[in-house]
Formats: sequence, C-alpha cells, structure tokens
Amino acid sequence: MRILFISYGHPQSTFLPGGGALRIHKFSEFLTSRGNEVFFLSGNFPGAEKVRSVYRNIFLGNSSSPYSSLLSFSILLPHFVARNSKNFDVIVEDQSPFYMSFSPLFHKKSLIQFQVYVGKEALRRFPLPLNFAFMLNEKFYNKIYDCGVFMSEYLVKAFGWDRLVQNRKKYAVIWSGVDEENLNFSSAEESNFILYTGRFSWYMKGIDILLSAVRKLRTFLKEKNVYFYFVGDGPDKPKIVEEIVKYDLPVKISDGWVSSPFLLRHIYSKCMFSVLPSRYEGFGLSVLESASFGKTSVVSDIPVFSWAKHFCLTFKRNSADDLAEKIKELILNKELRFSLGILGKNFARDKTWNRVSEEFYNFLLNL
Repeated sequence: MRILFISYGHPQSTFLPGGGALRIHKFSEFLTSRGNEVFFLSGNFPGAEKVRSVYRNIFLGNSSSPYSSLLSFSILLPHFVARNSKNFDVIVEDQSPFYMSFSPLFHKKSLIQFQVYVGKEALRRFPLPLNFAFMLNEKFYNKIYDCGVFMSEYLVKAFGWDRLVQNRKKYAVIWSGVDEENLNFSSAEESNFILYTGRFSWYMKGIDILLSAVRKLRTFLKEKNVYFYFVGDGPDKPKIVEEIVKYDLPVKISDGWVSSPFLLRHIYSKCMFSVLPSRYEGFGLSVLESASFGKTSVVSDIPVFSWAKHFCLTFKRNSADDLAEKIKELILNKELRFSLGILGKNFARDKTWNRVSEEFYNFLLNL
C-alpha cells in the first residue's frame, strides 16, 4: 500500500513534536518494514531538510516561525490533498482543531485519527474568535469521515462516535505504545529526582500548576534532597525558566529534547516517579512510558487518564495544593511507589509499539 499520514507535528520538529507525532513515526516505521510505501506529511520547520527516515517525509508550508508554519500548513493542506490524493491507497489524517484536509471529498479510503480532545478548554486557551472556530472544527469536521482510529475509549465518547455506529461509521480503539526494551529495566533503582517529560506547554500540560506545587514544597524538597527534572522543549520554556529562577525552585531542565533512546531510558528508569498535571490530553504517553519502567505517576483527575488511575495517584484538577500533597505522599512512601509501579509495568507489558502497530496495520487492511 501507499499510505499518507497527515499531521502538523513531527517527532523531529522544533515547533511541535509530541506523543502524537511519535505515534505516527512508529506506525510509519512498522508499515514500511511490512513492504508498504509510507509518506509523512507534516508542517515545515528549520532543519527539516536534514531529516532522514525509512519512510518519506513531506514538509509543507513556511518554516520562518511556529505561527507562519502552522498557518501556511493549514492553508496549503487541502490544495495538496486535492492534487495528490490519487497517488495514495489510504490517507490517514490526525484530527486537529487547527487544520482540515477534507480528504474524504477526494479519496474514498480516508480515515481520521483522534489523538486529543480540547473541548471547552479552547475558550480559555485561545483568543476570540479563534476559540469558537476551533471548537466548531472539533465538533463537526470529523463527521465527514466514515472511518476513525481512537487512542482511548474516552475519545470515542468525547467525539460522539459511540452514537454514530448506526450511521455506518467504522472505528477502532488502538493505543499508543512503548518500546519493548523499557520492560527489561528494573524499577528498584532510583535516584533523587521526580520527572516531568513532554512538551513545555504552560496551560495544556499544567506546568503552571506543577511549578506552584513545587513552590509550596520547596523547603520540604530541599530537606529531602529531592529535585524535579523537566525533560522536553516547547514554546513556553523561557517562561518556565523565569519562574524557576525567580523563586529559586529545585528544578533542572534538559537542554532540549533527549534524542538518545538509551539516555531517555536511563532517565525514566532512575526517577522516583513522574508527574503529568495536564488540564486536557489526548492520551498522556509519558504516563504509559513511565509505567513500562515500573514507575508510577501523579496525574490530574481528568477523564482521559481513567485508564491509568489504578496504578497512579490522581490530584484534583487545577489544585496546586492537592498536587503538592500527592507528591509529598509518594516521596515519603517508597513502598507505595514500588507497589503502584509494579501494577503499571504489568499494565504496559502488552502495549509495545510492535503490537499496537500490528493492530493499526490490520485495521488498514480491513478497509
């Protein structure tokens, strides 16, 4: 098959990487290994011309800034699909409130992949009138598709596809995955840091809530010789650094994304636990990755994390006080950390990238 994936984000993008882009990257590598010809259409970014992979990359739009990159990608995307759709057997578009390819109008074998639901959070995060435009896109655009892939049962309900099956809609729930090598690490070894890994998005990822909790725990953390390690990158990094310096917080930040799988595995395997205080999410891949190393996480009590609540501690959404209490509880209770970590590792064992990629491939074949 000739397969086209459409997603603005790319795993090597300096503008918008993330778990969704990593998912497409992993699927693309797997599908290529099965003899398919795979194309990954994403937004343009500085250094894109140097990217090399086993599949083919197509970078669309302007690369001068994150905003011009996303805007030009959104404008050019429908035109690109209209002109080139006949060159592919299957088109897979990542659902996003920021762009629309309208591929079902040009290609019968088109499906949409749901990775995040913003909902009413768009009203708080984006300015008028963009927030209403994004909400309308999220609510209605996906309905032009007859086939969909969801990362969780929560997303099926959030987008209302559980009520559309009678309208001849086909869908599958296919998880994101973890590297099988992660499962070989022992969870017994840990250093004195708590991990946040992911995109540095102040509002979406709740980093403001996390830093507020760290401020409340600053004296306690220094007494226990425990610090936070932020691994990732993103547009809000300067704001995060400013907050850390201003309040003298025990937080260290990686120098950009950690590209070495060996180093990233070492970081995950040595942390005490991880934290993901998101206000909204598509899935929360870092929580599953932490679990694959036998590490528990503290997560917000939003519905998308319902799959992780039996091996994680949850805090009341938006509450820095509750988050601080849960962090303190795990620091003081090593036995609880390890017991939850074992539950998480058992949960992650059958969710390797090879396994979920095989499920995705079979879904494409059944089209």
